Amino acid sequence: MQKYSIIFLFVTLFPLIGSAQGCLSYFDYSKDDVSSAILCPEAMKADIEQLHEHILETHPNPTLYCGVEAFVNGYKQALAACSTEKTMMQFIQIVNAYLSVMKDSHTNLNARDFLYLGPKDRAVLPFFTVKIDNKFYLEGIYKNELPIGSELLSIDHISMDSLFELSKRLSFSEGNALQARDEIAQRMMGASYNLIHRAALTDKALIKLVNLNGDTVEFQAKYVKSKSYLRDRSGEKERPIRYVIDQQNRCILTIESFDPYSLKKFKKHIDACFKEIQEKHVQELYIDLRDNLGGMLRAQEYVLSYLNTKEEAIQMNYLYKRSRYDRFALLPFYQEWQFEQRAERVYPNGLISQEYDFYKSPLGTTRTILYDYIPQNKLNFIYTGKCYLLTNGFSMSASVLFAGWFKYMNRGKIIGTPCMGSVCGTFGNSAPYSLNHSHIHLSVSTLKFTPKNKSKIELNPIQPDQEIWISRQQLIDHKDPVFDFLKIDVKK
Repeated sequence: MQKYSIIFLFVTLFPLIGSAQGCLSYFDYSKDDVSSAILCPEAMKADIEQLHEHILETHPNPTLYCGVEAFVNGYKQALAACSTEKTMMQFIQIVNAYLSVMKDSHTNLNARDFLYLGPKDRAVLPFFTVKIDNKFYLEGIYKNELPIGSELLSIDHISMDSLFELSKRLSFSEGNALQARDEIAQRMMGASYNLIHRAALTDKALIKLVNLNGDTVEFQAKYVKSKSYLRDRSGEKERPIRYVIDQQNRCILTIESFDPYSLKKFKKHIDACFKEIQEKHVQELYIDLRDNLGGMLRAQEYVLSYLNTKEEAIQMNYLYKRSRYDRFALLPFYQEWQFEQRAERVYPNGLISQEYDFYKSPLGTTRTILYDYIPQNKLNFIYTGKCYLLTNGFSMSASVLFAGWFKYMNRGKIIGTPCMGSVCGTFGNSAPYSLNHSHIHLSVSTLKFTPKNKSKIELNPIQPDQEIWISRQQLIDHKDPVFDFLKIDVKK
């Protein structure tokens, strides 16, 4: 009898064992490959349900840009797409399609995580492309001698068009900033290729291209270890703030980030720039926010304090939602204690008292608080000369708010390509979050910033006064298209 019981148990469990071998309930970055690992439907559905619940609990208004119906349909479509087994790469696209419905650039996932967090000896082919007149050209490639500006046709028989479409599915937008999304997608194409194509270090990638002489050729590119590429890239970073005053007495101020390690040092560098502007009586100022992904509002407002010729208050509505992930819940213990002490001393007066009321409210509470003040700087100086703002699709978050103020105040011309957002503000203050089964790392907004002067939602991006896109010849000559247009001899 015991013998037959064992046979019955084996027959009963065999389908489950086979299923476990066929698909995964949990993804492991250290050993599972994103392109081939297959997730079980139940695991994916559980993650989608978990994500949906988390968004409802933490996001200040997930339907603001898309409407309730589109948001609910996006959730239902994501669940339906998980009814059969999918590769991890397919599931990433399902998750991102759902997140993209909200049109919130701060609620997103970074597909590059699967390259960076995976095995450090993973073979990768890092390259970057730019799209010009519907053709794709090489902007850079790591450890391979290929002429910049070559037209790329395919890599390992994968067409550039298909890589671009995949990259768009892995990208995001704020509102209807679709040109900015496409800029991001172009830069994502190399990562997309490495995500779908697993290689060994001894392999060669077959690149088909049209060289600078107009000949169609094939080139065998070598792969490198991901850790080697990441190590070298980490050493390429320049100072986040730098400026130069050229022979025409024009100042070019480049701010690569509003997220400094030290706000005090950030202000010190900005002070140094404007002190020299004041002493040399600079008449033209170019503020370069291209590739500035944003950061602290206090940092960008400090720069605005030097440009505020009308001395008007910055009036920004903050839409909060109380959750375990909001800015108050994530304060370190000692900062939370300091906040409580300051608020209790002045309560019920002042802005901090409004924040304190929100802080004391139950989870799920939403509240709009108006921040209204004139920003000040250490030099007590306001630059009154001509001012120009340079933007591109990677000008995000605080950079969008900066550009919105710049345009609203008619402070000067905006030059470049549309930034990632509209004059109606942006979501922000993203909090990291991970899904239980796929272990996808993503971010979800906990705040919405809206200028007080905007009474209705505007989704169209901030359009530059002068739109400048790179040409192939500028790419070949390593010329910055905006500086080339402005006749400024400064390397980006």
